[in-house]
Amino acid sequence: MTISADAVDLLAGYEALRTQALGAVPAATPRGLSVLTRAGLAAWMCALAPIVRTSATVVAGRARESTGFGTELASLLTEMALSSQRRVA
Repeated sequence: MTISADAVDLLAGYEALRTQALGAVPAATPRGLSVLTRAGLAAWMCALAPIVRTSATVVAGRARESTGFGTELASLLTEMALSSQRRVA
């Protein structure tokens, strides 16, 4: 087994999973929970792919994030759903 992600990505990924497990909204999208729970930490570290850093691109004279509107909308809707779930509970 080979770990391809760097230490910063591994730390960020683990903290995102831990934050979500504690019931808070993580700063980054957690990835690999099923691998972590089924195969353990070592397998999760090997399965976690390196995070591709996005850079601003120029589109029609304006700077725009490469991730696009869809990602921002999905994050917003997820945060709304999770915050309403906490109020009901």
